[in-house]
Amino acid sequence: MISLFKRQTTWQKLIKHKQRYLETEALTKEMRTALNFPLPQGTSFIKELSFLVFDLETTGINAQNDQILSIGWIEINQGKIDMSSARHYYINHGHSIKKETAIINHIVPTMLVDGISLSEAILQFLMAAKGRSLIVHGKSIEYAFLAHYIHMKFSLPPLPFVWIDTLSIEVNIARKLGIMTPQSQQLHLVRERYKLPRYAAHNALIDSLATAELFLAQTQKILKQENQTIEQIYQYSH
Repeated sequence: MISLFKRQTTWQKLIKHKQRYLETEALTKEMRTALNFPLPQGTSFIKELSFLVFDLETTGINAQNDQILSIGWIEINQGKIDMSSARHYYINHGHSIKKETAIINHIVPTMLVDGISLSEAILQFLMAAKGRSLIVHGKSIEYAFLAHYIHMKFSLPPLPFVWIDTLSIEVNIARKLGIMTPQSQQLHLVRERYKLPRYAAHNALIDSLATAELFLAQTQKILKQENQTIEQIYQYSH
């Protein structure tokens, strides 16, 4: 009973936070439009929902000092990956990026020069995320960089989305199965455990697709019944 009450309270807090966020005067018209949608009820079935799976490539892991190099995303709609929704943008910050930091991500300077501004990329992302919950592999990077941008640009708290983290899901699956031996949670290695192939290429879009496939495999493993709810997956993700 206590566990059920805690879950309900957590979900109610998410909904109330979203409502308060939309009342913030600092929101631009474009952001308000992008964010003006209700969060799903916790009892909503996954097969009926839409998700935006995304990934950021950055110059490092410190959101305050490092920069976003590219962003990619793809949708999962009603339990299926929608390839037509795939998007990938390089970010032109208007100044040069250290060559060594970009090369690590297989990004060359000319890609960034031909890119779009970070503000435009974030706006495109928010429009794509409208009406959807977010899925990432390793929430800390994406969450921190988006939160830093929103804070610096608008002096606002982190965006009011439902976040699903496939890395956290995998950790909790292992814990529930009693697996005590440490396992690598790198995306390609987690995929191997589900017999998913490793992609030869590597960028924000490819990693988004890889994460989307992993998420669908994970949900089949931990929630084998037909009617899987967003709240059940959310609890595995936190």
